[in-house]
Amino acid sequence: MNTRFLSLLIITVGFLISQEIDWINKTITVEGSAYGKNKLLAKRGAKTDARRNLIEALKEIRVDSRTIMRDLEVEKDLVVTESSGYIKQAWFDNNSVEYERDDKKWMCTIAVTMPLVGEYSKTVFSSEKTVKVSKEKAAAKPYTGLVVDLRGKKVVPAMAPKIVTKFGGVLYDMSGVSRRYATEMGLVGYIKKVDNPQSMIRIGDNPLVIKANGTTGEAPTDAVVDGDGAELISSLNQKILNECKVAFLID
Repeated sequence: MNTRFLSLLIITVGFLISQEIDWINKTITVEGSAYGKNKLLAKRGAKTDARRNLIEALKEIRVDSRTIMRDLEVEKDLVVTESSGYIKQAWFDNNSVEYERDDKKWMCTIAVTMPLVGEYSKTVFSSEKTVKVSKEKAAAKPYTGLVVDLRGKKVVPAMAPKIVTKFGGVLYDMSGVSRRYATEMGLVGYIKKVDNPQSMIRIGDNPLVIKANGTTGEAPTDAVVDGDGAELISSLNQKILNECKVAFLID
């Protein structure tokens, strides 16, 4: 399964919504369509439809192995509308605009894209965590981040995955991170290569790379690490985990 781009069809209230999630760049793209007497009216209607579809698609984003955003909104009594802060971060791709004409009307289709970090992720990471950060231990070259190698494993990308042991011990989750970094960067990054410039922005030039034993969860969002790997993660400078300098290496 290509976990960089996850395309889904969501059926909601009689509508079929196509969405594409780019977990590498943490964006979601949804299309909208509408008819109009002319191109201007058709495009205006398509934008309205795209925003409505975006709101519905965002409710289906996976938070962790058991929860999707719709569950979280019910739990926190949230009402998502077009005036919600993170919806205002969305942008329309004018290069995606397509028009078709029948006998009397124009139909327009347009794509809208929104980041999954920033305002949207504040819904997940809703409160600041106070974490005691240890001082950097003296080393020839300290680790700058953590990479969990999940290549060859079945993994479902999510907003707040965990790193756990096979017995359920938690090595890394949202309870031990700074809300600031979690909302700006996401709890983990999903990367294809360790040494490319985009990856290094998050994990630096000398990350600790650990091979995962597998994945777990109702949806396999969480990485399982045991033995020496778990001990190494536990001994990492907590500043690395607190600042979300963590990435999952995927196929």
